[in-house]
Amino acid sequence: MNTYYADLHVHSRFSRATSKALTCTNLAAWAEIKGIDVLATGDFTHPEWLANIEEHLHEDGSGLLRLNDPAVLAQELPWAQREFHGQTRFMLCTEISSIYKKAGKVRKNHNLVFMPSVQSARQLNTKLTQIGNLASDGRPILGLDARNLLEIVLETDPLAFVVPAHIWTPWFSLFGSKSGFDSLEECFGDLSSEIFALETGLSSDPEMNWLWSALDKYTLISNSDAHSGEKLGREATLFQGERSYQAIRSALRSESGPALYAGTVEFYPEEGKYHLDGHRKCGVVLEPLQTVEHGGLCPVCGQKLTVGVLNRVFELADRIQPVRPENHPGFSSLVPLTELISEILGVGPGSKKVQHLYSQLVREFGSEMRILHSLSPEELSSFSQALPESIRRMRQGLVHRTSGYDGEYGRIRMFDGQEIQEIRHGRVMALGAPSQTSSPAAESWRSLAVPERVTLEKPEEFQPNEMQTAAIVAGPGPVLVLAGPGTGKTQTLLGRVRYLLNQGVHPADMLILTFTRKAARELQARLASLCPDQAELPRADTLHSLALDYWSSSTGQTPLVLAEESAFQLFCTANPGLHGPGCKTAWNALNLARERRAWVQPGHKEAYLARKEQIHAVDFTDLLEFWAEHLAQGMVLTGYQHVLVDEIQDLSALQLDVVRGLVGENGHGFFGIGDPQQSIYGFRGAQGDVEACLRDIWPDMKRIRLVHNYRSGQKILDASASLFAQRKTLIAQKKIPATIHVLEAPNAQQEQKWILARMRDLLGGTGHWQADTQTSTMTPGDIAVLVRLKALIAPLQAALHHAGIPVSVPETEPFFTDPRIRLLLACAAQALGAPLPLTGQEPLDCPDKVIAKGPLAMAAFLQERPPFDSTFWKTKTFLEFDKAFRQHDGWPGLMNFIELETELSAIRLRSEKVSILTMHSAKGLEFEAVFLPALEEGLMPFMGMDALLGKPGSGLSVDLEEERRLLYVAMTR
Repeated sequence: MNTYYADLHVHSRFSRATSKALTCTNLAAWAEIKGIDVLATGDFTHPEWLANIEEHLHEDGSGLLRLNDPAVLAQELPWAQREFHGQTRFMLCTEISSIYKKAGKVRKNHNLVFMPSVQSARQLNTKLTQIGNLASDGRPILGLDARNLLEIVLETDPLAFVVPAHIWTPWFSLFGSKSGFDSLEECFGDLSSEIFALETGLSSDPEMNWLWSALDKYTLISNSDAHSGEKLGREATLFQGERSYQAIRSALRSESGPALYAGTVEFYPEEGKYHLDGHRKCGVVLEPLQTVEHGGLCPVCGQKLTVGVLNRVFELADRIQPVRPENHPGFSSLVPLTELISEILGVGPGSKKVQHLYSQLVREFGSEMRILHSLSPEELSSFSQALPESIRRMRQGLVHRTSGYDGEYGRIRMFDGQEIQEIRHGRVMALGAPSQTSSPAAESWRSLAVPERVTLEKPEEFQPNEMQTAAIVAGPGPVLVLAGPGTGKTQTLLGRVRYLLNQGVHPADMLILTFTRKAARELQARLASLCPDQAELPRADTLHSLALDYWSSSTGQTPLVLAEESAFQLFCTANPGLHGPGCKTAWNALNLARERRAWVQPGHKEAYLARKEQIHAVDFTDLLEFWAEHLAQGMVLTGYQHVLVDEIQDLSALQLDVVRGLVGENGHGFFGIGDPQQSIYGFRGAQGDVEACLRDIWPDMKRIRLVHNYRSGQKILDASASLFAQRKTLIAQKKIPATIHVLEAPNAQQEQKWILARMRDLLGGTGHWQADTQTSTMTPGDIAVLVRLKALIAPLQAALHHAGIPVSVPETEPFFTDPRIRLLLACAAQALGAPLPLTGQEPLDCPDKVIAKGPLAMAAFLQERPPFDSTFWKTKTFLEFDKAFRQHDGWPGLMNFIELETELSAIRLRSEKVSILTMHSAKGLEFEAVFLPALEEGLMPFMGMDALLGKPGSGLSVDLEEERRLLYVAMTR
C-alpha cells in the first residue's frame, strides 16, 4: 500500500506568533518541499482564513481540499528553483484554546477539531461565535469546557472529531502539569469514548507514552504545530492507502478500511522545549527526581518550577519500562535537515549557507522527508562527506542530547566537539558511535530515575463555625441571620435544610424562597448534591413562580404573564398622554407604590389595569397582590412548617406580606438570611431596614450575625467597611494576598488599555509564549467588570472582544420570548404541521391563508381579539417579529432561525466568560478579580443623567446611603 505523510496541526498568519507569510499557497509550497502529502488547513475558525481557504482551495469529493492553481507555487519559494505539482491535499482543522474551571481547578487545554466539509466548518463557527471572538486569533480562546466543545463538534457533523493537542505540554494540554487532568475521563466525562486519537507533542515520543497503560487504546499521532512554512513536517503521522477524510478518520479509529495508521515521525523528545523541569529565568534545568528533592521550587529564586513533560509522564505512569501496544506500527526519531546542515557548517539554521545547501538537496532528491526518512545515506556523499554519517547516526539514535525546559528548546547534535573540528578542517573523520557527555541533561530520558507519584489531597467538606452552627440549629421561633459577603450564607442556609431533614422534617413541609430564578436553580442543584440519598427535596423557588402556580391552581387557568418590557409597553399604550421619559417615570412610580403597598393616585393605574383585562393578561406584581390578598383572608392552606428566605434584605413590603402569610402569626419556622448592608434595590421597593420591619412583626425574633469571611482578603474587607460610619469589619479566615489597585487614568481609552493588560496577566497568558512568563491561574469566568450604568458596558465589551478575551454582557430577551409572539408562532407552526411551541394558552383561531401571508396579515385579522389589542401591533416587539419574518423569507426560515438562536443561547450558557455587569446585577455573585471602572464624580454616587451632562436643576433625589451600599456590594464581590 502507498505510504503518505500527514501533518495535521498547523496554523495560519492569523494566529499569534506566526509568520505573516503564511497563506494557503505558501503552505502548499512548503508542504511539497517537506514531503507532506496531507496537510491541515489550520485555523478554519478565523473568518478571514476560512475565506482564504475558500478562495484558493476547492473540495475534491474526498473530504479533503486541493489547490485551485498549482502554477502559483513557484512564486512562493523562488529560491527552491524547482517544479511544483500542487499534489498536497488539505484537511479542514482548527485548534481551540479552552480556559475554564472544572472540579475546583483552572483548566487550560488545546484541542484539534477536524471537519469533513466547509459547510460543517461554517456551522461550527456560527455556534462558537456565541462563545468568543473567532476573529481575534486563529487559535481562539473560549471559556468552554473541553467536554462541551466535543459535544458541540459532534452535534455539528457526525463525521467531525476532536483530538487533544500536545497532551503533555505543561500550560495548555489534557495532561499538562499546570492545568491538566489525571485521566482523559476527568476531562471528557460521558463523551470520553468519542476520543480515539491523541497528539503526543514535541516533548514526548510514543515510548514515553507507553509507560502509561491507560493510553494503549488510543492512536498516538504527531504533527508539527507549525507557525511557519519552514517548521512543517518536523513531526508527522504516516498512513498507508487511500487519501480521504473518512479513510484517515477510520484509520485513527483503528477500524479496518481503505487506509491504515502506519506510525509517526518524531522530534527527539529532548529537543522539545518542555521536556525537563526548570526555571528559564534562573537558568535552572532539573531531572524529575531533582525536582522532588527541591520540593518543586527553583533552588535559585524559590519560585515554583515549570514541571516538564517527562516528569508529568513519570507521575501518571504505571509501568517501569515502555510496553509497545500490540498493533502499534512504531516510529522514527528525526532532526530537521536544516539543523543537521547547520551543525556541519557551523552557522545558524536560517543562514544563507544552510539555505543554499538545503535547496540543492531537496531539488535533487525531491523532499526533506525522503532525505531524512528513507534515502540511502550514501546517495548524499556527493554533497557532503559528513551529512551521510549525520543522518545514519540520527536514524540509529546515536546522538548527543541537551534537553529543553521551561519554554527553551533543547538541542540534538550528531557529533562531539572534536569531530566537528575535524569536519570543518577537512580531515578524515573516524566514523562510529558518538562519545557521551557527562551532563545528566544530555542523556536520554530512559537513563533517569522515576520519582514516586504524589497523591493530591481531597478538598475539605464544609464544617460550620460557631456562629453558623448557632444559626443552623436556632428556633423554633423566627430567626434572622445577618450574613455579610463571603460569610457562608448559602452554606448556612443549606446547613439549616440538612439539619431540619435530620430532625425528621418532611421535605414537603419546607419551602426555600430566593430572589431570582437563577439562584433558585442553583439552590436546587446544590440541594441534590448535598442530599444524594434523599428521594424528595424541599422546593426552592421564587415568590413570583409560586404566585403563578397559586393563580393557576385557584382559578383553573394559566394567565398570560407579561414580561417587564412587555408590561411597560402596554402601560405606555394605555396612557397615550404620557411621552418619552415621562412615561418611564410614571411607570416606575406605579411599580414602586405597588411594591411598597402605598396609595396610588387614580388615573394611570386604572387605564393600565383596563388594558390588561382587555387582553386577559397580568404582570408579576398582579400575581403577588392576588396571592397576598388570599393569604391575608385565610383562603390559602400552605402546609409549610418551615419557610427559609434567602436574600431577605431584597424583599419589598408586598413580598414580605406574602412571606408573613406563608409563615403565620407566631413566626415559627421562619428563617431569614441576608445582609442589610447589601440592600440595593430601594428603587424597586425593597425594605431598607428589614430587621426593624421583621421586629415589628415578631418582637421576639432571634438575631445572629456571621462575621467570619471566607472569600476576601482582610485588606479588601477593611477597605469596603470604611464606606460606613459605623464600621463592622468582617474577619478574613483565609490568608489571601489580596491587593487593591487604584488607577487614575487620563481618559477612558487608557483605562481600558490597563484593564486589558491586567486581565491577560490574571489569565496567565493565552498562549505558550505568554504562559512561559506568567504564574496566575484564573479563568475568564473568575473575572468581572462592574459598572454603575449600563451605558458603560458597550465600549468595555468592544475592547475585550477585540482583544479576544471571552466576554459576557446582560442580554435583552429576544422578541420570540414574548408570550403573545409565542402564540402567533404556535399558530404558524400548526399551519405548517411543525411541533407546537409550549405556550400554556389555547391555540388561536386564524385561517391558514391569513397565516401564510405573515404577521401583518395576522394582525389585520386578529385586531383586538384577546390577548391582543390594537396597540400591540405597533410595539417594538411585534415590529421586530415582522422584520425577522421578512428577513428569513417566511415562516420556515423564521422557525429555523428561532430554533438556531435557542440552540446558540444554550451554547452561550455553557461557556465561561469575563462578566461585564452593572453593580446591581452583580449582587450575590463572587469572582477572583473585580474591576470597577469609571468611579468618577457624578457616576458613583450616580447623580442622574442631567447632572452627569452638566445640566442644572435635574431635581433628582439621590439615596446616598443606597449608593454607598451599592459600592460596598461591588467591592466585596
